[in-house]
Amino acid sequence: MNVRRQIAAVLVAGGLLLSAGSAATAATTDDGYRAPSVVATVSDPTPAPGQSFTFTVRYTPSTPVALTITAPASIPDSAITIAGTKSLTKTTDASGVATFTVTLSQAGTYTLTATNAATGAVIATEVLAVTATGTGGTLSSTGADALPYVLGGVTLLVVGAGALLLARHRSAIR
Repeated sequence: MNVRRQIAAVLVAGGLLLSAGSAATAATTDDGYRAPSVVATVSDPTPAPGQSFTFTVRYTPSTPVALTITAPASIPDSAITIAGTKSLTKTTDASGVATFTVTLSQAGTYTLTATNAATGAVIATEVLAVTATGTGGTLSSTGADALPYVLGGVTLLVVGAGALLLARHRSAIR
């Protein structure tokens, strides 16, 4: 009976160890007391010149959102189109989503700025690079692959628990 408790304790400890990160990455929700959550996503962060992509903003429902794109002076305004224009205002739908289709015809770095059209407040800003190669542009590698370390830790935990159980079993026999 005592060995079963120890095994259960080891399994619970291992489970807690492996699930510790999930609380830190849990999504937050609006509770009505904070500013509304704003989520801005780009369907392709490194599009090729002339390739269309979407810029989606999740904001307060039924709010006018204006998307403006700026580029360095070396890139003419004619290289920027949002559904055929250079700047566009859409009203978010009932779920708070506004989606813009954007085409950038020259390589360069562009800044996409979404603002509340009624107040002028900046909602979201995204910077993206249009590269001649398009999707697959390289990002710097940061951090490390944690999987080998997690597997090593779990293996050490299991070996240690087994050694503890074996030692207790041997001492109980003597």
